[in-house]
Amino acid sequence: MSATTDTSLPEGSPRIYSREFVFLLCVLSLVVLVVITASLSRVYHKQVHTLADSWFAHGQRDMQAGNITAALTDYRNALVYNPNNTRFQFSLATALAAAGHGNEARAYLLNLLSESPGRGEVNLELARIAVQNNQLADAERYYQGAIYGEWDADPIATRWQIRRELCEFLLDHGLMKQATPEVIALAENTPAGDTQRLKIVGPLLLRTQQWTRAQELYRDLLAADRSDDEALAGAAKAAFELGQYSDALQYFDRMPRERRDTPDLASAYGMAQRVLAVDPFVSGLSANAKAQRATAALTLAQSRLQNCARQNGESLLETPPRTDLQILWARFQRTQTDWSERDLERFPERLDASMEFVFGAENAAAKSCHEPQGDDRALWLLGRSTSVVNR
Repeated sequence: MSATTDTSLPEGSPRIYSREFVFLLCVLSLVVLVVITASLSRVYHKQVHTLADSWFAHGQRDMQAGNITAALTDYRNALVYNPNNTRFQFSLATALAAAGHGNEARAYLLNLLSESPGRGEVNLELARIAVQNNQLADAERYYQGAIYGEWDADPIATRWQIRRELCEFLLDHGLMKQATPEVIALAENTPAGDTQRLKIVGPLLLRTQQWTRAQELYRDLLAADRSDDEALAGAAKAAFELGQYSDALQYFDRMPRERRDTPDLASAYGMAQRVLAVDPFVSGLSANAKAQRATAALTLAQSRLQNCARQNGESLLETPPRTDLQILWARFQRTQTDWSERDLERFPERLDASMEFVFGAENAAAKSCHEPQGDDRALWLLGRSTSVVNR
């Protein structure tokens, strides 16, 4: 018998194929069907991805045009065709946050963060949403995640901008302790010749009371452009806070008058002038001028003690003296005969002791009553300044 057909069958009878032939035919048919199905599937998925990409492109254009509502619809449509695309999900979350739907955006972002904790852009969006919700601890945590996260394009510049944003956020919320190290880090990561960024860092250093760092920064800026008004103002503020009143005045005097008279500078400028006007230690003064200034300071300090004691309902004549005001007053009573203008001129070595009493009196009154004003404030600041302490 043949392996394919039975030749003994009558003529005209249907041909019977072997099982092997039928099986082979079925396999070939199945292969053809699989190929056709795969081809159709590829066409389908290509069409689906084309639609997804098209909707996403529409969304990007609408976001750039500021049409957030339309962008939301576009991004949602894109996700219908490609629901697992993380780029589409992030763009939708960004649009939701821009539209004020922070909670919905946060849900998308947290899901993305769980899949990729190191994504800088996701952490940054979560930080900004936390800021809007006044969730300060979360905001700081996500900002840190963004700073140390992964960035595809120009990571160094991106991290610098994010740290700047973090610094401003912390300072705007009065978190000085947390802001200070971040501002220092920002300054340390700013190139010395980058004038634009240095002018951003300078005010942040002043806001965190990093007077010495700020002074060095502004000196560098002035070395490049000695007439830079912004740098002169920053250098003057830093010098004033460091008690370097002569240097502060030099910076102030180099500025245009209209800039110097602005509210943020005028008070410091006027007080720096007052400090130098009452300072008996200014170089170049005659012995008589020093004695006159010290005597005037002693008179102010005496009145300041009396007024503060009166305000507190306190007697300066109590024996033995107990409070700081009483102790200082008792000292003044014992030594005032040695601090006349004539004696201070004849014995200039007594000048230090007399001014030490003045500074002590002004400081004690400031603690017990309130910070002084006018020439009393000038003496108080002079007593606190580094230049006086180191004399």
